[in-house]
Amino acid sequence: MLKKILPMLLLSTSLFSYEIQLIKPSQKQVKSPRAKIDRIALPRNDSKEVVFDKDTGLTWQDNIDTQTIKKNRKDARQYCRGLVFAGYKDWYLPRVDELNSIVDKEKNNPAIRTGFKYIKSAHYWTSSPNLSYTKNALNIDFRSGETYHNAKKGICYVRCVRGNYKL
Repeated sequence: MLKKILPMLLLSTSLFSYEIQLIKPSQKQVKSPRAKIDRIALPRNDSKEVVFDKDTGLTWQDNIDTQTIKKNRKDARQYCRGLVFAGYKDWYLPRVDELNSIVDKEKNNPAIRTGFKYIKSAHYWTSSPNLSYTKNALNIDFRSGETYHNAKKGICYVRCVRGNYKL
């Protein structure tokens, strides 16, 4: 009986711990299991101003707007949904795991993978909510690569993405 309960207890504890890690801004995150992948430069299409990550299947917006456009979270989501850019119209605001896939924890200021041309060491919105406090949403600070939560009415930069995330 104990052999059946213990794995379930450990699983529920680790799931709860993961949620706590995600919402505590002061807590350090574990290094990416993709450390070897993180060091490989992502290819950039200069004419379309996009960066493609073949490992995740995502295409990232990488034009001057990613350094200049700041919005609250609701407007950031609408901006990405309405974006017609580089011949595509299926852009969206990335989830925290998607945006975190371009973070390089070995770098600082900016903590972003090589390949991006338009980089701002600042907070960028994700579409992921803060599950503990619904008036906040998650964002990533590209100064450090850490995940934080801000009020949804707060202002952060926006970098849109398209594709089907795989990893």
